Amino acid sequence: MKKNSILKKEFTIPFFNMKNFRKIYINFQNKKKSKIYKRKRKTFAGLLTKNVLISIFLTAIFAVGLYNADREYIISQANTQAYGILSYMQQSISQEDSDNPQELSAHMRTNIPFNIVLDDMGKYQINNKTENCHALVRLSDKDGNIINSSRMGLQMVIYFDEDNLQYLLCDTENKDFPELQQLEADFTEMTKKETSFRGRYDIENYSIYPKVIVKSAYVNKKEGLFIPHETTLNLIKYYPSNAYPEEILESKTYNIDIPDTDGYELAEFDLSGLNHDRISNDTYPRYIMCGFFGTDKNAFDRLNEENPPSKISAGGMYHLGGIYGGRVSYHNATIYIDNQPYQLSAMIQVEPWNSVSKPLYFRLVIMFLLLTIVIALFDAWRHNVRNQADYRFEDYQKNLTDSLAHDLKTPLMAIGGYVENIMTGNLSADETNKYLTSVMDNVSYTDSIISRTLELNSINSINIKKIPCDLYRIVSGSIEKYSLLLDEKNISVHIDGTGEISADSVTLKSIVENLVSNAVNYTTSNGTISISITDKNLVIKNTVDKKIDVSGLKKPFVKGDKARSNNSGSGLGLTIADNASMINGFRLDISCSDSDFIAKLIF
Repeated sequence: MKKNSILKKEFTIPFFNMKNFRKIYINFQNKKKSKIYKRKRKTFAGLLTKNVLISIFLTAIFAVGLYNADREYIISQANTQAYGILSYMQQSISQEDSDNPQELSAHMRTNIPFNIVLDDMGKYQINNKTENCHALVRLSDKDGNIINSSRMGLQMVIYFDEDNLQYLLCDTENKDFPELQQLEADFTEMTKKETSFRGRYDIENYSIYPKVIVKSAYVNKKEGLFIPHETTLNLIKYYPSNAYPEEILESKTYNIDIPDTDGYELAEFDLSGLNHDRISNDTYPRYIMCGFFGTDKNAFDRLNEENPPSKISAGGMYHLGGIYGGRVSYHNATIYIDNQPYQLSAMIQVEPWNSVSKPLYFRLVIMFLLLTIVIALFDAWRHNVRNQADYRFEDYQKNLTDSLAHDLKTPLMAIGGYVENIMTGNLSADETNKYLTSVMDNVSYTDSIISRTLELNSINSINIKKIPCDLYRIVSGSIEKYSLLLDEKNISVHIDGTGEISADSVTLKSIVENLVSNAVNYTTSNGTISISITDKNLVIKNTVDKKIDVSGLKKPFVKGDKARSNNSGSGLGLTIADNASMINGFRLDISCSDSDFIAKLIF
């Protein structure tokens, strides 16, 4: 007896005590679960917010890079244009008549571009629409006196007869004729309203600009000068496609009389052939060009004063500070006219951050931002889909583990209690056999739960192979396996219809087995099981004694009677049937009324 009590005492030390072991196991599982689910789950909003912040950061980098690249590109374009202007004027002057200074001035004004704009191909060119962007060219003698320049002025190109073409200039700063100064001031004001629109079709394109129309003028052929007599200044809307006639938006008229006509003669023009900015009929005299051309006077005077001929000796670039900002590119060359040296200078002032570059810059930045946001949205959606799938699997694993632990706890506790009672040695033979039978029943139940769990886990990894299956034969075979239990509970079974479907035979049998098993186990005694088979669906209906909540029955270890402590079933049958249905492309619907439970498998 002493020896036995020692053995018993050694066996019941805390570590090997069954109750302590269960406590240790439960605590371990709780700690394990708490560690697993400490990880914060990411939401779609969180993923999108993070991605949008990244897209904003990338857009900021892109914006800074684009600003610097755009600035350097415009400046390099200006430098190239300045050199191109110089080369062009060198070639042109060498071909001009040096005895006609008016023609040279007119040529400088009309053939030199003046401001930077963006053309249709995305290349920066020079035109007359951009603020703080100006171009000029000047010709000066060895003493620094300007002989000719592109400084803005009013000019005409007139055919007096078929062979007599002459360039005429007008001194609009002549204080004896304030009307000329008013004409120029009004032209400058209308120029601020210049605009252009390029639509989808050529017919939609138009330009708005001021247009000078001279009906008559005083002309001094010898000096190459003129003074407009009857003049109209119109702000017109012009359609290059000629789809619509010119539309006059504003109009002002001027009538200038000169008291002394010595050296001047009055020339009248037939305006019936006026087309755009020239007279195209065959009458004489007629002008082919009339208007204000050249570099803005204020800009020219400022740049000329800051860059006198003595200062410009080669080519280069400098930063223009103050209220004007931007850069000035300049190039200079010495040319000879009548064997006399002259200095030809070309300068371009550019302000890269102007009304032309700003819209393009912001358009590109916004397009980049929208593109990155679209990518961010797609990336967030993709990661969210993957995360949600992972989270669902984690939840599934957690629920499966919790449910399995819950369902195994009861039989294990029972087994532990029976074994402890047997180990006391105080039981009779009948009591020992009774406890051993209970132990074996609980072991069998535990084994069935584990087997069903393994079956559930293996369902999703099966490579299905669909073949034609006789549904009636499978259903009747499953019913046959439960014939003894059906007789014992006095359950009647009715099978109507036949059908052949394409499915994986193994998983289809598993579906039918679990649905039939569920119907047999939960049908009341003296009840009925009705089975209907068609090519579209399989319906199994069995009688029950009360309405069952079916909302969670397809989840693992959920039983219709909510009694997890009994050994009537594992609670996995409908879960296995539902998973097997999904991998075959079927759908399992379940419902319950006060008297009938219905499982409907839809193919």
